[in-house]
Amino acid sequence: MAAAFCAHCGRPLVPNAAFCSSCGAPVAGTLPPSAPAASPSPTFPSGASYYAPYAPTYPGQGGLPPAFGPGDQVALLYVSWAAILALVGALISVVALVFVSGFSFLNVSTTGTGSTSVSVNSTGFAWVVALTAVGAALTMAELFLYRRAFVVLRNRDHSFSTPATLVFLALAALAVVFLVLFGLLGLIAQAITCAGPGNTITSSCLDAGTFFGLFAVLAVTAIVAVVGYIGLLIGIWRLGTRYSESMFKAGAILLIFPVVNIVGVVLILVAARSAGGRLQGTTSPMPFGL
Repeated sequence: MAAAFCAHCGRPLVPNAAFCSSCGAPVAGTLPPSAPAASPSPTFPSGASYYAPYAPTYPGQGGLPPAFGPGDQVALLYVSWAAILALVGALISVVALVFVSGFSFLNVSTTGTGSTSVSVNSTGFAWVVALTAVGAALTMAELFLYRRAFVVLRNRDHSFSTPATLVFLALAALAVVFLVLFGLLGLIAQAITCAGPGNTITSSCLDAGTFFGLFAVLAVTAIVAVVGYIGLLIGIWRLGTRYSESMFKAGAILLIFPVVNIVGVVLILVAARSAGGRLQGTTSPMPFGL
């Protein structure tokens, strides 16, 4: 025999029972053998209604929030250190120009027979080599940190993929540029040795073919480095878009111009610290600029 259900609570009834064992209601009037009756819909006071869950909107494509998180903190830290290295490099360059300007590095003269000789100041030459090495190290470290920042961000924001690739290209090109520069300095050092104690370099002591060949390589790789530098500027501009920091964009523009590019570096550092401060202790999406 199929089980019957209580008309009051919908629970199954004990066969031949006069009352429901669950709620005590009389068995008279039971539901037909079927699934229990659905629970009645809840009632609400007059005028009350449901509201849809609040769904905040964030700036970004399709109304979706940018994926801010711990990676942004790391990327902004890389950018801050890159800007600091750039400032250190600028300071060293200014001091170096003031100091080395007192040395006559190269003196080119032409004899009566038409031959050319070059007189080299050994102290000035040593300073040029040292400063080139320091500049190379700082520039490579700066670009490496910027690229690390873009690589971290491209995992969440694909707009940083191109800057990350182009900055890597700039790193490779600058490595070649600095190697060529050191090669040129090495040729000059060999010429000094060839010239003897008088430090007077004649055409016989300098391999002109190798010298101009290195210059050609230097020109080509310099063009590639410029393309990579443009990628760096694009990446910094996109930092301004991501974090709603106009100082990033202003800094990217100022980096194009000599001398005032120092101001651009300062703006980038301030913008990175500002964006990092707003992200401090935040691991969930947050609407910047609101």
